[in-house]
Amino acid sequence: MKPRDLETIGIIAFDGITKNALRLHPDEKHLLYPMGHKVVIRNIETSEQRFLSGHTNNVSALCVSPCGKYVASGQNNHLGFKAMVIVWDYKEGTMMGSYETHKVCVEDLCFTCNGDFLVSLGGRDDGHVIVWDVQKNSLTCGSFASNDTSGDAYNVARMHLHSKSFVTAGDRTLKIWRIEAEKRRVYGVDVEVGKLKRLINCIVVDEKDEIIYCGTSSGDIINARLNLRDDLECGESLARSPVMIGCYSKITRDKRKMKTGEGDLYAGGVRSLLLLKDGKLLVGAGDGTIELIQIISKKESRTHKPSKFPNTPQILTHQRENVCSAVTSMVLYLNEFVLIGTNWCEIYQIQLSNFHMRLLVTSHTSCIYSVAFPRIRSDIFATGGKNDVRLWQLEKQKETLRITVANFVCSSLQFACDDQMLFSAWNDGTIRAFASHNGQLHFAIHNAHTKAVSTVAVTSDGVTLISGGCDGQVRIWEIKANMQRLISILKEHRGPITSLHISNNNEKLISSSTDGTCVIWDITRCTRKHTLMGNTMFMMAQFTSDDIQILTCGTDRKIAYWETLDGSLVREIEGSNVGTLNCLDISPDGQCFVTGSNDCTVKIWEYDSADLLHVGVSHAAIITGCKFSPDGKYIVTTSADGAIIIWKYSSEILEDSKSTSETKKTASSIHSPRNDEKVSLQKAEDKDIAADQTVRSSTKSTSSCTSGDRKQLSVVSDQSKGSKKDAYERKISVCKCTSIRSASSKSSAGTLNKCQCKVTKSDISSNKVKAMEQLKGSSDVCSNKSITSNNAQ
Repeated sequence: MKPRDLETIGIIAFDGITKNALRLHPDEKHLLYPMGHKVVIRNIETSEQRFLSGHTNNVSALCVSPCGKYVASGQNNHLGFKAMVIVWDYKEGTMMGSYETHKVCVEDLCFTCNGDFLVSLGGRDDGHVIVWDVQKNSLTCGSFASNDTSGDAYNVARMHLHSKSFVTAGDRTLKIWRIEAEKRRVYGVDVEVGKLKRLINCIVVDEKDEIIYCGTSSGDIINARLNLRDDLECGESLARSPVMIGCYSKITRDKRKMKTGEGDLYAGGVRSLLLLKDGKLLVGAGDGTIELIQIISKKESRTHKPSKFPNTPQILTHQRENVCSAVTSMVLYLNEFVLIGTNWCEIYQIQLSNFHMRLLVTSHTSCIYSVAFPRIRSDIFATGGKNDVRLWQLEKQKETLRITVANFVCSSLQFACDDQMLFSAWNDGTIRAFASHNGQLHFAIHNAHTKAVSTVAVTSDGVTLISGGCDGQVRIWEIKANMQRLISILKEHRGPITSLHISNNNEKLISSSTDGTCVIWDITRCTRKHTLMGNTMFMMAQFTSDDIQILTCGTDRKIAYWETLDGSLVREIEGSNVGTLNCLDISPDGQCFVTGSNDCTVKIWEYDSADLLHVGVSHAAIITGCKFSPDGKYIVTTSADGAIIIWKYSSEILEDSKSTSETKKTASSIHSPRNDEKVSLQKAEDKDIAADQTVRSSTKSTSSCTSGDRKQLSVVSDQSKGSKKDAYERKISVCKCTSIRSASSKSSAGTLNKCQCKVTKSDISSNKVKAMEQLKGSSDVCSNKSITSNNAQ
């Protein structure tokens, strides 16, 4: 059965590192931003999400047409490969066209004002500007984006009135371009900036296409006049060469700088600019500063002396705010608010009237190492990474609580039995317990391990806490309200502990390690029971819901089934063809399990048959954690880039797979007797020979069935003890009916082949009686025939 695509419900991530990543649709109801290999379309009011999928690598550029019909996105790629640009239909969410012309990376994108052309700009390894005809879905023309004397271009912006013109800017380059579609060419004119050399980070053009503002990495703003013709029908040629008006810095309050004519610069450079309708500018800087400014004349400025610097202090600040991280994108929303995307993967909203700031979207900025659900609740979950632990609402995909521990990494999370306490393991060797509703610290076990604490687990009664560390030790703690006492130290592993899991009866513990062993422990006696050894570094081990078997995964890319009773290996399946399996989790009903690996794929497997049911490929980095919700309806996965993806899971997945497999089995079983009938009819030339062959085949089939059943029952009786006998009989997964089917199909041509592993004792005895009667009947027939032949003689 071919695996299906796993349905994505929500993605908690925002790629704020990408320049101009945040885009507002012209309907002003939806936000668009990249997330790994996908483009997210998010409803601002309801927070509903849908996705544009089709890229093979991280999305590096994004833009929306002025009419709102089209969306364009470009991606990164590996060295030596072409980067793809895709044009999407916004309403349908389908791919209209794509082209692979740029090398390695697509730096920036923009549509022309009428939406007829898409302009794409390549990165350092490419250096070309490409014009794509959206209507004809074909390449129109292209050219080098910069001159030999200048650096690379990194930004492209469209005009508001001139449909065949656009602007590019970058390292010591600023050009006005004109598209001639009939001649299939594009040419550019440099803006005269004199001896000024700047690296331009952002561009904004006014509504009349007269003035352009450029933010530089030096922290000042360049103002230039485009000098385009007012008559749009005259080929949109330039009336005069575009020229720079001035380069401006902020008016300073330092008296020493005022005397010399020096102004203040924006720390970290000007990263983003937004031009408002009243002529004021909104500036986003590299240090997180957001300022509402106005460029005034020299007469209105406080400095009257001529400046020796290339910029003049003519920027007057009206309002100021700080978002604590570098600003990468800004969009105007409803003419009242400004949405700001930051380098820390957060989206803020600022009201222009009073400059009041509010946080809208947030996500992890680095690798997420752990994910955990409460034991009885499915509406919230927790994730842990560098510097903080966060709690999320599953349906709204919103952050409800953030617990910050600066400069340390949370490696594992586990909820207590009443879901009121959250245990966390940190790389400073400390175990910390927080209140899950307000984040208050209940207690901290300092120096819990000699090295970093790598994982924690707690019993269902909440009395015993078990921790594993990078020192290879497993420690058992007694947890009380006012005391935390170390009970025992288990020293069997020689490498860091990667996971801990406690059985449902709180009697056994399985620990996995990078030393190639998994150890089954007796929690009550604090002793080792069995050791599972493999040629791999085990990344995770987990008991099944009935505690009869154990699933493990590791660097050998295999999923292994083990018996809990004696630690024997049952079977192994290939979990990935490329990367290490980092995590797994078994569904609450025990019918399926999910795995995450270094190949960035999430896979759902059926437990009994080990069939691959669904595959999810939305992650853009290696998967570090996966978890089923307690109600079994959702799966939450985390990755190394800080993304959290919520997948839909239901029992229909397993039912569909079972119905498909049963249909195939019935079809094959119906087909096999027909072939057996043909073979038997061809071979039955003589009645005496046929009778002898029937007696022999029936004898062999009866003996093989009897011996197979006896072997199966003996295996069950040897491996099971006490009250667990029936459970082990149900868990035996090796079917020994393959040879039985081949032997019995020759003798019984018109009967269906059925699996003998699920036959009860009464069925076995009845089958034996029927086989004996058939033997007697066949022997009587043979004796009668021999008597008649003698009489005939």
